[in-house]
Amino acid sequence: MYLNERRRGLLPYRRIRFLASIHTDFSTVLAGPNDIEPVVEAGLDWLFSGHLRWELCILDDLVEGNPAVAAIEKSLLDKPARYMRTDNRYYYLNLARSWEDICSDMSKKFVHRSTNLARNRITKAGPWDILIDPTWEVGRLIAEAAPIHIARQDELNRPSLYTDVDSRHFLLSLFQYNRDQNRFRSYWLKFQDTLVAYLFGFVNEGVFHAWNMAFRPEFGEFFPSKLLMLEIIRDCHRQGLKEFSFMRGELEYKAKWTKSYRANIRLTIHNRSTLYGRSVQALESLLKRSSRGGKATPDST
Repeated sequence: MYLNERRRGLLPYRRIRFLASIHTDFSTVLAGPNDIEPVVEAGLDWLFSGHLRWELCILDDLVEGNPAVAAIEKSLLDKPARYMRTDNRYYYLNLARSWEDICSDMSKKFVHRSTNLARNRITKAGPWDILIDPTWEVGRLIAEAAPIHIARQDELNRPSLYTDVDSRHFLLSLFQYNRDQNRFRSYWLKFQDTLVAYLFGFVNEGVFHAWNMAFRPEFGEFFPSKLLMLEIIRDCHRQGLKEFSFMRGELEYKAKWTKSYRANIRLTIHNRSTLYGRSVQALESLLKRSSRGGKATPDST
């Protein structure tokens, strides 16, 4: 997919991303271990061949340990390109420890005090329960989650994926397929007769991936997301899973749950194979130096 913009409001340029970018948590090159380098080389050869016009390519969410990263960086050394690597953080909890060790990584104020307060408040207000992976049909799962997610996203002034018919059909197929493979999990916080919060996740090779979560804003005083999250992590530990993944997104709250993280890599590639591409970048560098009072800016790799 591509987007035509104007560099610094002057010259038009084209920014490209691969179709899955921003719609999936992590990216990769679909090739066997022995084929990664030739597939990457062939892909980049095509990108720089001139068949597709572009000035900027962004490769997002390449997680640390992905062999495609080294292959891409190696291949770019021989290409008419300038690129910059940015390492963001992807947080996870190592569950292959005692429960006491796991809790020691969590923030005392954000996690422990808040969940203790939440438990006291909700217990005082009425009966509550944690529903662990109820055997509801996937249609009911989506029907129950949709109003919770929509209400929470409305409060945050953000769109909800559950308002779109095509997205709901996709989720229906996704959940059913992964449930059939024994990978899908759902957790719910129930207060009296009301479902207050939920989390959908997937288990793969001993790792629980926390994918989608929301709570009803009117029950915010119970800190429902924190209370539910702690109970889910506890259940994953009881099951003997090796890791709890918070998935993509360097959000501050994740660092309150764990001190462990891996790099989540972005490669920003500037195409220098054409005179126009080099001109756009030269103008960009000139404008940057002008905005910094004539001081040169360090070049990317």
